[in-house]
Amino acid sequence: MISFLKFILGYLFSVWWLILPLLVWFIVKEKHLITVRYAYRGKLKWIFLEIKIPPYVKKSPKAMEEIFYALHGIFRRGDPWARFMMGFTPPFYVFEMIGHNGKLRFIVRCLEQYKDFVASRIYSQYPEALVEEVEDPLKDLPWKIPNPTFDVIGCEFVFTKLEDDKKTPKDYYPIKTYEVWEKLPEEQRIDPISILSEGATYLSNKEWLIIQIMAMPVPGNDKEFGREWATRGKKEVDKLMGRKGKKETSPFDYILEFIKNLFLAMTGQQIEWKVGKEEEKKEIEKDLMKLTPGEREIIEGIEKKISKPGYWCVVRFCYIASKDVFSQNRDKNVGLVMGVFKVFERQDMNGLIRDSKTIPSIDRPLTYFKSLYDEKIFYRKRLIWAYTKGRWNTDYDENRLILNTEELASLFHIPIEVVPQYGLEITPTRYIPPSAEVPEV
Repeated sequence: MISFLKFILGYLFSVWWLILPLLVWFIVKEKHLITVRYAYRGKLKWIFLEIKIPPYVKKSPKAMEEIFYALHGIFRRGDPWARFMMGFTPPFYVFEMIGHNGKLRFIVRCLEQYKDFVASRIYSQYPEALVEEVEDPLKDLPWKIPNPTFDVIGCEFVFTKLEDDKKTPKDYYPIKTYEVWEKLPEEQRIDPISILSEGATYLSNKEWLIIQIMAMPVPGNDKEFGREWATRGKKEVDKLMGRKGKKETSPFDYILEFIKNLFLAMTGQQIEWKVGKEEEKKEIEKDLMKLTPGEREIIEGIEKKISKPGYWCVVRFCYIASKDVFSQNRDKNVGLVMGVFKVFERQDMNGLIRDSKTIPSIDRPLTYFKSLYDEKIFYRKRLIWAYTKGRWNTDYDENRLILNTEELASLFHIPIEVVPQYGLEITPTRYIPPSAEVPEV
């Protein structure tokens, strides 16, 4: 035994020149990824696109869902060399609704290379709209809030349903979407975004009400980007239906089984290879028709959610105002936003509630600061910082929500009917010039 250990140690010392670089790589890997991804993001240029709608446009949120379907196509994982050596990270969007000075603005923030792609997708569903590039709508705000002039309150939103670890959200459970209120009679429909646009009419030029959704397209079975949300949803359906799922095995399980059988063989005992074999025990699968209406609705809701493309999102809001009006209007405007998000909650499925750990304070100020590519995003925990680690910020990973296209369209869409007095900034109908092939008269 001692000679065997000497042989192993002697062999390791003889190939130290091969092992040492691997050890160094694992030690400096995290720092390397942060450095190269900062450098990669520093070369990208971001722009702001504003969606302006003419009066009396009546469109269902279904139109916005079709836009999100198309926008999902930008997802690119990148090859291993690009991700780990060049710093590539998948692209994403930022969708913002900003209330200020009596108006509600709809902003899409994207990479400059996707400007025409995003604009054309919007025009395909809203041909009367005007999509134009604008400056950062929050550029007039100071970089650090609260300060002697401005005060702030805000939060990030999390799902109400959590896994057994009490940290990972059950992304596959749906929230209430626009399809629910669209089925109601017209006089009973309440579009939550219309409520928000109505509330924006009471905002002065000293107040900003901001809802921000950072959304990265992700596949349903990707572990690094998306937490395998669709795959976990299928397992949840199997569990609710009483189906026996196949037990997952890892290479470590095979090694342990091999060592166990090796010792059994050395002692002359009978061995049996069990890893990888399906259990023969049968479980009674529940009949869908024998489930209660609520149980059937939950299963159908999960299956419907995982059938549509998903975005890995961070949903945030904040109310910023000058000191002289903040305390007077804070409760009213916070209540407005909380009431809007309450519309999307379902007690038997999922909902959005605020995470108290993300409420800004003197100790946790809402800070603006420039990164290597001169970017400003309005909240203290910035998505870009999480991307430098190759994925989302691990400290607040539970705040990353999977929203499919239907849910995202419910949270961010042009109100069902736009009328001038509802606080939405109005623009005349977009002028489309005649084709160049038409001869001049």
